Amino acid sequence: MKLKAIIFAGWVCLMVGAVHAAEQRGDLILKKIPIYEFEDARKLACTALYDVRYGRDVADMREFPYFLCQGRYEMTLMGEKGRAVTLYAQFNYGKSNGFLVVRKRDDRPVWISDLENFATGRWTTVQANHQTGGYEAFYRKGSGFDQNISSLKWGSWWQGETPK
Repeated sequence: MKLKAIIFAGWVCLMVGAVHAAEQRGDLILKKIPIYEFEDARKLACTALYDVRYGRDVADMREFPYFLCQGRYEMTLMGEKGRAVTLYAQFNYGKSNGFLVVRKRDDRPVWISDLENFATGRWTTVQANHQTGGYEAFYRKGSGFDQNISSLKWGSWWQGETPK
């Protein structure tokens, strides 16, 4: 009987911890995925999440401990309809090496695994499906964009219909 009580108490602690950990995640989660071969031990060491709270612009992502690991990013964006974030492949919001604007179309989380899979220089609309909420994306191509994300900014920073 005591064993059952101990197991139940442990399970409750794990569930409370998991809920608390989920609440700690930011509104933008960038996941860095190494591009080394599977057998390479660095693949496991460099897989990491970078969380950013809504409204916190990041001019220099070198604070991310795994910034220097070679890899590509994927992203999850949380929050309400209309929330927008821009990822830049240059420090201090520089646009010359490419950028990606993502604007949510509903309240569901948006998950994007390939940050370069958009037409360049125009808005692309992605309908909600079983994996992701709906969103609009504006992509300006840059060399190795998904591997060089270095800063990010919340909100709509551009004037007019399209970012320049």
